[in-house]
Amino acid sequence: MKNFIPFIILTFLASIAWSLPPSPRIFYSDLESGPKTGGQQDQGAFVTIYGKGFGSARGNSTVSVGGKPVAGYPIWTDSKIAFQLGAAAETGDIVVTVSGQASNGVPFVVRSGKIHFVAKSGSDHNSGAYDSPWKSIAKAVRSIGSGDIVYVMDGVEQTSVDDFDACLEIHSSGSAGRPKALAAYPGAHATIGVENGTNYGLRTPDIEGGPFSYWTIAGLRLRGDHESVSLVRVSNWRLVANDISCPNGNGVAACVEVERSTNIKVLGNTIHNAGKPGASKHYHSLYFTTDSNHIEAGWNTISDNHSCRGIQFHSSPNGSNTGFNQYDLIVHDNVIHGQVCDGINFATIDPSKGPVQAYNNLIYHVGTGPDPQGDVANYACISSPGITNHGPHGSGTAQWFNNTLFDCGPRGGESAGAFNVESGSPTVSLQNNIVYVSRSENYFERGTDFSRITANNNLWYGNGPAPLQSAASLNSDPKFVDLAAFDFHLQAASPAIRAGSCAASSPDLDGVSRPGGRCDVGAFQTSNPHSGP
Repeated sequence: MKNFIPFIILTFLASIAWSLPPSPRIFYSDLESGPKTGGQQDQGAFVTIYGKGFGSARGNSTVSVGGKPVAGYPIWTDSKIAFQLGAAAETGDIVVTVSGQASNGVPFVVRSGKIHFVAKSGSDHNSGAYDSPWKSIAKAVRSIGSGDIVYVMDGVEQTSVDDFDACLEIHSSGSAGRPKALAAYPGAHATIGVENGTNYGLRTPDIEGGPFSYWTIAGLRLRGDHESVSLVRVSNWRLVANDISCPNGNGVAACVEVERSTNIKVLGNTIHNAGKPGASKHYHSLYFTTDSNHIEAGWNTISDNHSCRGIQFHSSPNGSNTGFNQYDLIVHDNVIHGQVCDGINFATIDPSKGPVQAYNNLIYHVGTGPDPQGDVANYACISSPGITNHGPHGSGTAQWFNNTLFDCGPRGGESAGAFNVESGSPTVSLQNNIVYVSRSENYFERGTDFSRITANNNLWYGNGPAPLQSAASLNSDPKFVDLAAFDFHLQAASPAIRAGSCAASSPDLDGVSRPGGRCDVGAFQTSNPHSGP
């Protein structure tokens, strides 16, 4: 009886903790630096942060930058806050405080720079100030210097050809610590590109004078007949929270294509309706090609596309001494569904030179087929086909962990499955993943080379026992909250809870912290603070 009462108390406290909302969590910001003066009412740059747990209305909640209050909040939702820096802001972390709970910090640098505006009512003969805006985005892009920011007001459209068969071509650069930025004004809907007639929406031409680096493009509608975004031979670009589509895309290309580029961040974008029905096997939603390394693709939603792959890494030779295997590729917290071929394809990788990771991704209903233009492909949620086009084969170990995979390869056949790891691939470590397939779908494509795989603490369900190659496996229904509604959070009775093995604490797809040691399996961590070994 002495031990029974403490047990009741602990159970009661655990039930309260389960019901408590998680602390606010910032995932990323559109700008990483900017001035605190100039612009609208001389209150400096507008910055937008994205995350979870901010609350549906601001109330008494606040944002600080470098420990100082900001000037105003034109947007406040549970997942998005736009604020103006104001004169008090200092270099340091952006922090959101909700009901006394402080979020994680996201670094921000307060620096000098000019702020400009583009509006439908403006004129390209104006100064570009808030009360004297330019009319065209092309004028703004050609007029600003390093460290400057352009805000595009509601209703502005850049839909006629600028140059190089693009509605907007960019052939200038910012500089280290002083990127140029083109962003939607808070709440504005602004468009670059068209879906019919002009091949490219936004493009960096591969011409003398490049590379055209250090840019941020944020919050815009980007469209293209062939490609919405084409970046060639650039570095330090950030594509953040844009709505991207190119429903007529086809050929050897992608809705977003990055070639011969480094230090690229693609964060929080929505890429949808990419590719026309029956598009080529070589047309993808998001494509990093030809020696593109140091890549982060996070928090994107890639959905409802006719393109072959959701995210493709393939280093195609483009001239002599090019086409080497890729490295430092971090793919995390993406939601990918509705792809003809693979969800994520790491075709040409070398993790011995830098990490190759896929984690916290939710991938479902991919590998649907039909064979693109009759050309057989792979139809996996995550694939490593082991291709080397130039140079030594890749070695080291790629890491795929804490992903939730469902309905992988409904096209069926030997080339379909949740995972594909072929003989030329580097070793792949599978850890803490949920794999839920139907009885007609495979855990692994039939051509998988199991000597290239290490696996532990994964949950396998739907097509018989767990693979023999996987240690400490679970083989039961993960008990998602609502599979019919594609809600892949875990019910309280899920066997996936505390079944994982995490070396260190890290947040899940929702921003909920994972405990070190025994974490939950899959992309979602329950908010219950687990205790005990």
